[in-house]
Amino acid sequence: MTREEFLRRLSELLSDVTDEERAEAIRFYEEYLDDAGPEQEAQVLAELGSPEKVAAIIRANVPGSRVQPEPAPQEAGPGPGAAAAAIPLPPCARPGAVPPPPRSRGMSDRTILLIILAVVLFPLWIGLAGTIFGILMGVVGAAIGFFFGGVGTVVGIVAVLVANTPAAFAAGWPTGLFMVGMCLLALALGIALIVVAVWLVTWLLPACWRLTKRAWRALTGKKEAK
Repeated sequence: MTREEFLRRLSELLSDVTDEERAEAIRFYEEYLDDAGPEQEAQVLAELGSPEKVAAIIRANVPGSRVQPEPAPQEAGPGPGAAAAAIPLPPCARPGAVPPPPRSRGMSDRTILLIILAVVLFPLWIGLAGTIFGILMGVVGAAIGFFFGGVGTVVGIVAVLVANTPAAFAAGWPTGLFMVGMCLLALALGIALIVVAVWLVTWLLPACWRLTKRAWRALTGKKEAK
């Protein structure tokens, strides 16, 4: 049995405990196998035994089990009780573990307060949302303007260089060098506008969006998913 098969089967067998305890148990054995490394993974799986035995031991010790656990299946080998005692258990199935507090089915005080604030301060929320939206659209508009302005400048300067460089040098080397220098300066300005536009789109705009999401999570009390 592979690692993935063991963990998948164990998760199925722990369907009668709470979601938090099942997730904790699966995470515990994932980390346990990670610590063992690929070289010793097969040996560790053999020492743990079948997922049925591990699940039965966990269900017998987890305080949050919703059904009466069945006895662990007997396996070949000396002393199944001793083998079970040697199995590492997640914290939720160790002696002294306490059941998780029951979830409240009603709305929390924080949720009620947020609803009241949302209703009372509705004009403020609308104004704040409009301000944030305006800032984001301003960044987008600036990026578009800088990009097309830079592209137009580069194309125009290249066209000027191609069309007028021979005539400028024909009028004299100082005139030609002056014209080429000014064109190169304008060309650098156009390239700089394009770089600024790319920076606005790839860094500043995502940063503004992340800041907006963090502000929303801070107001609603939601934690960022990892």
